[in-house]
Amino acid sequence: MRQIEWDIIERKLEGRLSSEEESCFKAWCTASKENRDYFHKVEKFYRENGFVKEVTDKDINISWSKFVTRQKGSKKGRRRILSYWSAAGVAACLLIGVLIFVLEKEEHVVPSGQIVAIPAGGNRAILQLSTGECIELENYSNELEEASAKIVNTGSLLSYEKKQDTLVREEIFNNVTTPRGGEYGITLADGTKVYLGALSKIEYPVTFTGNRRVVKAYGEVYFEVARDTARPFIVEMKNQQIEVLGTTFNVRDYEDEVFVETTLVSGKVKVSTGDESCILAPNQQSVLDKKTGNMVQRDVDVAEFVDWKNGKLNIRNQRLEDILNRLSKWYDVYIFYVNEEAKDVRFYANIDRYSDMNELLDKFEKTGQVTFKIKGNVINVSTVK
Repeated sequence: MRQIEWDIIERKLEGRLSSEEESCFKAWCTASKENRDYFHKVEKFYRENGFVKEVTDKDINISWSKFVTRQKGSKKGRRRILSYWSAAGVAACLLIGVLIFVLEKEEHVVPSGQIVAIPAGGNRAILQLSTGECIELENYSNELEEASAKIVNTGSLLSYEKKQDTLVREEIFNNVTTPRGGEYGITLADGTKVYLGALSKIEYPVTFTGNRRVVKAYGEVYFEVARDTARPFIVEMKNQQIEVLGTTFNVRDYEDEVFVETTLVSGKVKVSTGDESCILAPNQQSVLDKKTGNMVQRDVDVAEFVDWKNGKLNIRNQRLEDILNRLSKWYDVYIFYVNEEAKDVRFYANIDRYSDMNELLDKFEKTGQVTFKIKGNVINVSTVK
């Protein structure tokens, strides 16, 4: 298990990483699913600011003892190293550790009248080659060769070009992962265009072989699938599978969200999960409830669900909690609710996705229903009494 300095995780949650530390953090996350799962647990606690209440008193006592022991055993000036421990009780200890640093850190309160910029995300992603080598795409402009393909990167788009007269004996896989506040475009070897939203991932063959084109995806991904009637295109996800021939659609499936949304722009897709399946026509959407396993099919205005790919935020009568949950991944912020009522306030909005988040928050505040207090990259939300 690759180790990472705990200080780096602290600064990541606070939004204070240097470019060098960000590279270190990305490499650590890419190294294993275990690392990513651990960080998501810590991140979830930091975002919700209430998860610690669900830890038992016994866990807290054990965790505190381990924390104190670790602190006493540390030499002055020595940096703490985080290793991914497997025991569940220790995970609770680390979550308590996050609470401690959140409470102990000095609050950077913005002076009255001063606006803190909340910039949008941008083209950021990590390519992992079949060798395990990881490349930060936004800082890489050289061409690559992987098995039977040439790989060209522009800083916003990664393209695969199959070499002519090359015999492909077996599929070799690459994957691309975007961080919070990241997005990236990919053109696969068959001509399929893929757009990754923030905190998303896709794994795919460098070149497709056989009678099916299979990729694996997580998070939010927009597909423009190259038509090939002889070889269906399959998207495998944790909770469902999508089968297409040539079509355009968006799929959204995050670990911290209850529903999986598949929205069809053109063509036809088959969405399957367990024993259930449905065929979507253009302007239709399937919604899978991950808790119950039930899937419903409905007509929608697709613009609301796919305009992110075109640089727009199209919000129509959505709950504030759902809106901010989506935007937090793009703007790399963490949301806390002072009261539960704020979560259910509904809004409409249509703005540039690359604009400062304050523009949207200002629109919401002008309705007189909610107010926002910003400290660093943490936003506290409350209703107006």
